[in-house]
Amino acid sequence: MPSVEHEAPLELLRGDPRLAAVLVQSLGIAVPTGYSARVADGDVTAAVPAQMLTDKVVLLMGQTSVTKEERARRKDRKAKNAGEGELAIVVEVQRSYEEEKWWTWPAYLAQVRARYLCDAVLVAICPDPGVAAKYRQPIRTGHPGFDLTPLVVDRDTTALPRSPGLGLASPELTVLAVMTGALDLENSSQARSHLMRSFAVLEGERLAIYTLFVLRAVTDKTRRQLEELMTAAEFPVTLADKLLAEGEAKGEAKGEAKGEARILLRVLAARGLQVPDEIRERVLACSDTAQLETWSDRAATAVSVADVFSG
Repeated sequence: MPSVEHEAPLELLRGDPRLAAVLVQSLGIAVPTGYSARVADGDVTAAVPAQMLTDKVVLLMGQTSVTKEERARRKDRKAKNAGEGELAIVVEVQRSYEEEKWWTWPAYLAQVRARYLCDAVLVAICPDPGVAAKYRQPIRTGHPGFDLTPLVVDRDTTALPRSPGLGLASPELTVLAVMTGALDLENSSQARSHLMRSFAVLEGERLAIYTLFVLRAVTDKTRRQLEELMTAAEFPVTLADKLLAEGEAKGEAKGEAKGEARILLRVLAARGLQVPDEIRERVLACSDTAQLETWSDRAATAVSVADVFSG
């Protein structure tokens, strides 16, 4: 099962697909005027034995209408692929360098372009700066003028929330900026305040899942800073109850396990997964923090309680 670190950026795209547009726009790519965005099918397998599955494809549809000639050219294919896409964004999350991508990424772009009959770009989200540097190298195809240089999102290139000219700042962008290190929660009180404001508008499953992502990304010191901020007069106590697990004792294994157990149960409840009494008792009685973290990671993307606790 993919790790929560890998799945988190993809979950953010599910929460708000416009995040992909913000990322490419901040890297200098023009996006359609007045666009809307939807997550598209990422299976770009062709009629060959190899299967190719992208992490995520986001299709942008703009307000500009295509010409009659272009509409006629697309007609047959558009019967199979609904929507007048103007830009397809292939998103890959890379936490380590894989030489295999050198060969598959150009194929991803070609297949996505052929499937949706529109321009396509590839974005690699790389939280590790060393991995990001490797993926910035051009990928040679051998054909003149047909090399691919991936668009890389890391600590230095993640669009900051409320960046001028982007026109969109969402909780998803805030969480991604925390995960890549672009938003420095530990050393910036302004960044911590922005996080609180972003989370104040969330509820239910999105709040629970994004909370898990932030808690996994920050240090113990930053957690303490967030606690202090949320108990200040300008932030309601209920928000503190939402963001951090009460009772998580610092430096005590028992208290730490209790905090992890509460995070896990909150995530499951927010996602609408009914937890049987015997499972709840098992979680609350567990003192193994590593096991609890494994269950919490699974809970972020699981479709059933069985998916979390099997194995």
